[in-house]
Amino acid sequence: MKTVTEVFESKIQAALFPVPPEKVLFFDIETTGLSPRTSSLYLIGTIHYQPSSGQFQLTQWFADNSRSEREIVMAFLEQLEHFECLCHFNGRTFDISYILQKCDKYDLSVSSHCEKIFSDHSQTTSLDLLIALRPLKKAFGLPHCTQKDFENWCGVCREDKYNGGQLIEVYSQYRQDLLLHPEAAPEKEKLLLLHNHDDLLGMLSVAELLAYRHCLTLKKETPAMISSAYIHTLDLSEHILQIGFSLPVSVPKEITLNGKYPCVTQDSENESLPDCRVTLSDNTGVLSLPIRQDTLKYFIPDYKNYYYLPEEDTAIHCSVAEFVDSQHRKKATAATCYLRKTGLFIPSLTPKLNLSDTPVFFKEYKDKLSYLSLSEEFIEIAKKNSSAEESFHWLVPYVTAQLGCFL
Repeated sequence: MKTVTEVFESKIQAALFPVPPEKVLFFDIETTGLSPRTSSLYLIGTIHYQPSSGQFQLTQWFADNSRSEREIVMAFLEQLEHFECLCHFNGRTFDISYILQKCDKYDLSVSSHCEKIFSDHSQTTSLDLLIALRPLKKAFGLPHCTQKDFENWCGVCREDKYNGGQLIEVYSQYRQDLLLHPEAAPEKEKLLLLHNHDDLLGMLSVAELLAYRHCLTLKKETPAMISSAYIHTLDLSEHILQIGFSLPVSVPKEITLNGKYPCVTQDSENESLPDCRVTLSDNTGVLSLPIRQDTLKYFIPDYKNYYYLPEEDTAIHCSVAEFVDSQHRKKATAATCYLRKTGLFIPSLTPKLNLSDTPVFFKEYKDKLSYLSLSEEFIEIAKKNSSAEESFHWLVPYVTAQLGCFL
């Protein structure tokens, strides 16, 4: 077995990982095939952060003879003992399973620490970048979800020009050259190490894309709460409101995404709204929203304690309704227990917007498309180009809820 190490400078955002950066181990393997039973493991590479020097160390264990495979696996397992999180690209499907089957082949005992990391499916101690970043495929306009697709989006330039399949033959020729043409072996060894080297460095760059997943969560996930939000721009003539906000992490590249609003029911007017947009750049974002002028309804949840007045088209509490002639009132239902309001509204991407102490409006009862009212106070503050963050507590949770609907 040959061991190759390299120290280099790079940056990493601690907030992107579930543990401190110095506890994260990036790894990638190279094999002569997909089946552990019929192929060989000829290279394992790792990268880890060294806080003492502020640098990264890249380590590669390379099989330069037929006895190296067992030694490579042992060296990797020994290193993993010192880390709490294993970061990889598609490792859950291939790399980890391959290594475990090699452990069985050589009767290598896997410690409880390593076993816990290998078996984790929560992305906490075994972080698979493919799984984490796959939802970004459409947003990034990627043809596929390979590591090189993400690298290209990041602007990573690789020196290596081969893929893993092409290098299987290169490794086979390398082993032959060791016996028949020793002078030709170093050049092939360089190609094999370079591919794994660039995969590891590329993985480090691709990991920075986790920043987008911290900001743009999936609908079933808990959105990452932003820390502040403010009025960026209000243009009543163009019916546009822009809300600026701070990001929980910095994104490596500016990106603008469009969001689609939920469809309204057939019982309501199906008026099309312009898409909303979000732009993320560095550590800030801007949410661009269409403004709608209309008369909408706030549906009171406690409808059993209300009466509906058909002539006024509104609901009143039973304590007040007792003073209204019984011929002009009737028990409210969930669909008729509402208060109407005319004014300016902004829509919400999430159909289940829930903001405490802030009423949510709808066109009709069964509509999925909900709105927030822009009060006169809000409009006046916005016209003065001053922040409304302190005055309107709904800004931060509203923006947070929208960010959970862009993927």
